[in-house]
Amino acid sequence: MSASEASQQANRAEMDPRRLVVISYLLFGVVLVLFLGKMTEMSLGAFGLSDGVLISGTGITTASAVGFALAVAAMAYAWTNPRLKTLSLEVATELMRVTWPSLDDVRVSTIAVVVASVIASVILFGMDTLSYKVMVEWLPMIVGS
Repeated sequence: MSASEASQQANRAEMDPRRLVVISYLLFGVVLVLFLGKMTEMSLGAFGLSDGVLISGTGITTASAVGFALAVAAMAYAWTNPRLKTLSLEVATELMRVTWPSLDDVRVSTIAVVVASVIASVILFGMDTLSYKVMVEWLPMIVGS
């Protein structure tokens, strides 16, 4: 089964947009835990406070616990905020309506972009070389004589 067939099958299956929202919230929550844990660790270090282990043998530090607590609070706020929840559901619904290009379409488009970039770079190189010759070599020869 190709990628486009899989996406069409998922669109036909009428997957619930709430499922996508929950999955994305969980993924963002994991990233947020890691980010906030690291930021808390750096903040503690900046204030000269030690980042001690809370429970020996587990490796859970103060910074990671604070980062986890802040991330859970942020995710709970996002989930209970009606505006954010509605926006998330609307985005997920729109994403389910998207028709993703096939691998062949992506390949052809990529080749077209690479070819156009090479042509543009050759033209710009020629213009740059010509203008350099005119301004640095030919004009001083003409004006100097």
